[in-house]
Amino acid sequence: MTIFRHHFVRSLSILCGLVFLSACQQQALVPAPPKLIKPAKLIKPAEAVIFIELDLTQTPSPTPIPDLQTRSTEDPTQEQTNTSSVLGDTAIGQVQQQPKSNINKDLALLLAPSPENVTPPPPNTLGQGIIEITQVDQILPPILKLELDKIYQLPKAIQYAYLLSMAEKILPLGYAQSSVRILNKIDLDQLPENQLGRYFEVRAESQLKLGDSFGAINWLHQAQALTPDTDPQARVKLLTLKAEAYETNNLPLSAAKALIALSQLPSILEPSLYNERIWSALTQLSAHALSRKLSPTETELTSAWHALALVPLIHHDIDQQLAALQQWQQQWPNHPAVVKLPGALASLAELSVAQPQRIALAMPLHGKLGKVGQAVLDGFMAARFEAQSGASVIPSIKIYDTTDLRNLDALYLQAAADQIDMVIGPIDKDRVIQLSQKDALTIPTLALNYIPLGSHQKTTTNLVQFGLAVEDEASQLATRSFSEGHRRIVVLHQDQPWATRAAQHFSSSWVNLGGKIATQVSFSGAGDHSTAITKALLINQSHERAKALKKHLAGSGNTVKFEPRRRQDVDAIVLFSLPTDGRQIIPTLAFHYAADLPVYASHHIYQGPTETSRDRDLEKVIFTELPWLIEQPDIQQKISQKWPNRDRYTRLFAIGVDAYRLFPRLEQLQAFSNSRVHGVTGLLQMNDQGRIFTHSSWGKFKAGKVIVDPR
Repeated sequence: MTIFRHHFVRSLSILCGLVFLSACQQQALVPAPPKLIKPAKLIKPAEAVIFIELDLTQTPSPTPIPDLQTRSTEDPTQEQTNTSSVLGDTAIGQVQQQPKSNINKDLALLLAPSPENVTPPPPNTLGQGIIEITQVDQILPPILKLELDKIYQLPKAIQYAYLLSMAEKILPLGYAQSSVRILNKIDLDQLPENQLGRYFEVRAESQLKLGDSFGAINWLHQAQALTPDTDPQARVKLLTLKAEAYETNNLPLSAAKALIALSQLPSILEPSLYNERIWSALTQLSAHALSRKLSPTETELTSAWHALALVPLIHHDIDQQLAALQQWQQQWPNHPAVVKLPGALASLAELSVAQPQRIALAMPLHGKLGKVGQAVLDGFMAARFEAQSGASVIPSIKIYDTTDLRNLDALYLQAAADQIDMVIGPIDKDRVIQLSQKDALTIPTLALNYIPLGSHQKTTTNLVQFGLAVEDEASQLATRSFSEGHRRIVVLHQDQPWATRAAQHFSSSWVNLGGKIATQVSFSGAGDHSTAITKALLINQSHERAKALKKHLAGSGNTVKFEPRRRQDVDAIVLFSLPTDGRQIIPTLAFHYAADLPVYASHHIYQGPTETSRDRDLEKVIFTELPWLIEQPDIQQKISQKWPNRDRYTRLFAIGVDAYRLFPRLEQLQAFSNSRVHGVTGLLQMNDQGRIFTHSSWGKFKAGKVIVDPR
């Protein structure tokens, strides 16, 4: 009977410890598992069954209470040994080294809750959220600190309104983090109702100053319903904050709407001051998106802005754009943009006069790059014939076959003799590098390749670089995922040069934005997808901890049943993979408990339209892709019909088409940093180094098909 009672008490103590563990995890900073302890059925005295789900969160967890009799207080590292997870590797290792006779004491130490961990958090008031402060701003000067101390001594009934004023007052002075800390002290249930809208605006402004435009939008949506329409000053501030938040968060249509509304407020004396920002926002949208988003309920002013933004999207030739602009001005004579045309539109007349009239296409038409050069040439000429059908002035084209060209100087001597205004080419990277090493080029040149990013090549006068670069996609993936609120990401990439380069550039862009890379793992595709994902999600650590715990409990009469868990400190995955591997990786992620994580991918994940169900395994993956392939403009369909057996060169056709659309606009792109050309390869802009960078379109897999522009 004594033995029976001994086993029963021991089992009961273990279960109590597990209940404490469950309570601890419920208060953890990371999402708690669905169910940490399964209800035990009838437990036999001779055998206790322990159900434990191991938490692999890399965010530090509160340290368990130390056993003062067995742990030295002089070891400064002891405080950190159990912070990797609720059941950390180090903690289990310490238990293993002790005699089995101390198992109950060991488990008590292992499962003991921290006082900090079991203390309930402060109640959440209406709409209130607390952001994590990761930077240290300046200490408030004595005069402000004294003023704040006086406010804290006031009765609660009036204290919160003064705290709100203080938080608003110090924002323009650069104390955004201090402002957030003050706002966190305010109980919204006790703040006067007429102050709530102002509170949300101050909160949004502080989020913006801390670089959290995603959070700022959430606060502004709450402020909008509470800001009185009768207060002109409040409307100006709200719309100003909304426009800035939308611009920062890459939501151009919403930014344009806010700016248009702001420009029309009675208190705004010069509506045209907002023209450049409105134009910059609208010209980030495709013709498809701009037309689709235009609601019948929009004001005449908004409709006019949309019609103006469609001018360069519908008409790719400069002369056609100029004619369409003049027609628009006659239709909307009182529009703010007529008073002051946005910079890019104001220069159309000068561009029309100065555009090159004699073009040289320098392409290899034979040899190993012959088919590449021919595809680019065919795309260029297709765009030329399309422009000619619209009665445009067509430049003369001279073609130079550079297959056997040994000296670039000879090319420019011949072009000068032929009175060429611009050279388009070469497409060979080595030759583009050679051009970049010259002090200057005698003839303006649009090269159809890039020198390597990060190289210390000097900027050559008259040289512009254009092509398709995976680095541009990587930057775009970083911007998109960051703007959607993700901060800690896992990067998975194929063990191929292009994918490694893309992953490295993504990581660099991501860190510069303020995000963190949880881990970066490569895979070969030779049956190692599960291994790579297990490593990235730390599933292997879950199994190792389970093995260690089972080994520790061996001989105790207890049976451990566990379900592995992935790490909980990541909120998205970025994937650089070919379609065949991607279709295996996405289901494997779901198998390893990561089906809830958003996945962003480069264009390599997409193999093109299909009538089969091959892409069902790529469900919900968001990816970048050329408008040429995902939106399929008319010129793409014509080329596909003309050369149905040359699909492998389709991206090269697109480069040729955009080379034709770019060459008349190079001076404009150089003069106006916010000027863009809507090409079939994407939205094209030029940086200070004369490099054209591309913003691709977006797609999302749904039920095996692709949704265009899913945001």
